[in-house]
Amino acid sequence: MGHRSLIRELLELDAYERQGKAWFSAHGEPMSYVDIMPFHNRYAAALLQEKDFFPEGKNIAVEKTLRYVAIPAHQHEFIECAYVVRGSCVQKIDGNAYSHVPGDFILVPPGSSHEITVQEDSLCLTVKLRLETFVSMKVPNLPLFVVPLLFPTGEDGFVLHTVLSIYEQQEGERVYANELMEQLFCILITYLMQNFRETMRPLITQSLRSYKLVQIVNYAFENYRTITLRSLAQEFHYNETYLSGLIHREMDKTFTEIIREYRLKVAEELLRTSPSMKLSAVCEAVGYNDATQFIRDFKAQYGITPAKYKFGFR
Repeated sequence: MGHRSLIRELLELDAYERQGKAWFSAHGEPMSYVDIMPFHNRYAAALLQEKDFFPEGKNIAVEKTLRYVAIPAHQHEFIECAYVVRGSCVQKIDGNAYSHVPGDFILVPPGSSHEITVQEDSLCLTVKLRLETFVSMKVPNLPLFVVPLLFPTGEDGFVLHTVLSIYEQQEGERVYANELMEQLFCILITYLMQNFRETMRPLITQSLRSYKLVQIVNYAFENYRTITLRSLAQEFHYNETYLSGLIHREMDKTFTEIIREYRLKVAEELLRTSPSMKLSAVCEAVGYNDATQFIRDFKAQYGITPAKYKFGFR
């Protein structure tokens, strides 16, 4: 099937969407996902588990995001991506609402609370990937994916056709389909980093409007282990005091707060995914020179010491 035909087919309402549309017509609001699929309560869990979303032996899955159905705010232990093929959708991530247009590719990491609403005339595909599989891909410049990211790809045909090819491989269920889906996804993310790195946007605040500031924040995150306000100002030829004020005004946080939160997110990821890693190694890996300060900051952000978090007391 050609991709144009596939898009037309996906734009047609499926059984769940027809049920949701009937509910919407009667009540003026989307139907709850839990009501439309009462045979499970996966979304009642604090953290959605990989075992509930991936068949054994499968590391990647793609599906159409339902229209007329409200998917509740949730967190998950896997990687989840949303790609807008047609129309628009609104995604709320960690309490902040973002409107997305065709070509927007959004990556949501484990632990981020999010929910998505797709407009009635739109098409959005969701790709889920096991965290271990994603980490093993070693995507350039994206060694640790710890904040939600938006890649505005517009009308880029490669991105569109690659996402649809992943979907076709899944639906075709041919031999090596899972392997091809994983490889296509790795190529896709690498392509995004090659061609949209400069416009990539971390979805961490509603007020991040300045394109230049997006570049500054991206650079700071890529060099988070050693970055200082002074070195950041020198890199972008800003007065240090002016840059400090700009960041605080646009992001409602100080430079120090932003980098500290980012380092701690990376540390939390390492503690969760690399349990054999020593705390001293985690501390060093995220740029802390003072272990006592690291423990104090981690407990302030997560309400638990890194040692207890590492051994599952969370």
